[in-house]
Amino acid sequence: MDLLDEPWSIEFNSGIPVYRQIVNHLQAAIATGRIKEGDQLPAIRALHQKLDVNPNTVAKAYRELALKGIISAQQGSGCFVAPPVKAPALSARQKRTTVNQLYDRLVAEAKGHGITPGELARLIKQNDSYV
Repeated sequence: MDLLDEPWSIEFNSGIPVYRQIVNHLQAAIATGRIKEGDQLPAIRALHQKLDVNPNTVAKAYRELALKGIISAQQGSGCFVAPPVKAPALSARQKRTTVNQLYDRLVAEAKGHGITPGELARLIKQNDSYV
């Protein structure tokens, strides 16, 4: 899939840094299978032009994804989706804490877009085939 052809919604006044929005968009594309292991990401120049953002912003997003092991940068060839990293085994308590933190972030961001927790729950239920 060509990520340059799909719609991107960068919101400059949302309070969420633009690089973080790029990271979130790419992580969602990977999580939902729109892009898969080994797929090449758009070049920094191409993505910064599409999004009309500073190229350093795109580079920062790519660096963060590389540090997390989500993508790998290959000198002269570009950036590619890396093989999935095995998640560390968490205790039940650690999982509950992590889920609560993720939920709080998700609800806060959804509210910023005018989405209620009920609407969010229905959407998650509809899309649970991604998991």
